[in-house]
Amino acid sequence: MRQAQGTAIPAPIGGWNTRDAVDMMGPADAIILDNFFPDENEVRLRKGSASHATGLTDAVESIMPYKSGSASKLFAATSGGNVYDVTSSGAVGSAAISSLSNGQFQYVNFGTSGGNFLWICNGADSPRHFNGTSWATPSISGVTGSTIVNVTAHKTRLFFVLINSLKFGYLPVASVAGTVATFDLASIAQKGGSLQAIGTWTRDGGDGSDDLAVFLTSEGEAIVYAGTNPGSADAWNLVGVFNIGRPIGRRCVEKVGADLIVTTENGFLPLSKILPLGLSAPSAAISDKISGSVKEAARNFKGTFGWQSILYPKGGFGLFNVPNSTVRDYHQYVVNLTTGSWCRFTGMNGNAWGVHEGDLYFGGAGIVYKADTGANDAGTAIEGSGKTSFQYFGGRGVLKQFTLIRPIIASDGALPVSIGFDVDFKDGTSIFTPSSVSSEGAEWDVATWDVSAWASDSEPIQTWRSVTGVGYNAAIRIRTSTTNQGVTWHAVDVQYKNGTGLR
Repeated sequence: MRQAQGTAIPAPIGGWNTRDAVDMMGPADAIILDNFFPDENEVRLRKGSASHATGLTDAVESIMPYKSGSASKLFAATSGGNVYDVTSSGAVGSAAISSLSNGQFQYVNFGTSGGNFLWICNGADSPRHFNGTSWATPSISGVTGSTIVNVTAHKTRLFFVLINSLKFGYLPVASVAGTVATFDLASIAQKGGSLQAIGTWTRDGGDGSDDLAVFLTSEGEAIVYAGTNPGSADAWNLVGVFNIGRPIGRRCVEKVGADLIVTTENGFLPLSKILPLGLSAPSAAISDKISGSVKEAARNFKGTFGWQSILYPKGGFGLFNVPNSTVRDYHQYVVNLTTGSWCRFTGMNGNAWGVHEGDLYFGGAGIVYKADTGANDAGTAIEGSGKTSFQYFGGRGVLKQFTLIRPIIASDGALPVSIGFDVDFKDGTSIFTPSSVSSEGAEWDVATWDVSAWASDSEPIQTWRSVTGVGYNAAIRIRTSTTNQGVTWHAVDVQYKNGTGLR
């Protein structure tokens, strides 16, 4: 008689993996991990989102926070060319700015002796700035204001990307208006193209840290300068030109500590790791483990508006907004800032994202939403879906008969959880239609997906369930849909028998 054996499959805290072959993934990896966030010791369903500001005309394309001391504001720009104050929840009033060409703004908060400013530009209209009280159009000379498409602050100056050009512009120290001087990178950029974005990268050169200016071209070159004044040869020195892959979108840089993360066709790249090695080191990307998904999205939708990276310290994650089609349909690729594990968020169709007073917001069709709050998406259920890696349970060459599984899942209320069991790299997932079940649960083994109720005030339910399956390896599939409670996935116990002649 074959002896029954048991083992535990941990919740996939290693996160979503679209890089490795299915038979080479680690035991804590997931083939699918949608709306389940991989914490350090467990996997939990993400929090929801709620309507914050309503009544905006057209789609929200920019979320722009302003902060000066204790004063703060939140603004949203729409595709119809209007900018609204969305600081307070509820219906918005009239537009703070109207009749603009589009709502696709890049922005920076910048301090001067005259106060702090929110400085915005879109490459189609004259730039605007907000001083805490009112909006104004800064007086710009030296370049045409409507050609300024991106802005960053570096070494107490505002630096500008000029649309369809390898020239960048910059203002005098601590100025938000005035004469813009230009610097031409055409003789430095070896691949041509135009400037896409500018960032500040803090590098430790051995004698203290130094802030370097990084100019990203549309053809994937990172041109790095040290210094404070591009107008002085003694105060502006070329560090190097590096190939890193072509950046995607204008919102392709995010400052994370001393580093700069760049969204490119080759992945989400930290400059501290990629610049010394260039394109020869794709594994240096923080997105290496989900490289299959990132590269596919880049191939299909790199020209679609909505690519954006944003750091959300309160939630402990970084978020990369990624188009899923060409018609304002977005997913979010989300990384745990502590472990580096990934998952994917669905159901929050955000064109643009921003952090205001520590909270996360995104803009949709005429609405600004607050994210990471509640247990549903403005009344719509959050659907979590996960599939573990395939496990060999001690031996690749040994056939097993699987008999029992025990998902260890906790929630703070009754909810339906569907459990699937796949063997030998098969995928038996059927279309999942969320349904209510009684507290007694549903009959087991009635369909491809088995449904049962799990509850008891966040205490894990540990009920054994019968399964039938013969194979060399197996993976667990879990789905749930809820509008009113949290869900935590701890592990799945599996019992099986080894032997030959099982088939």
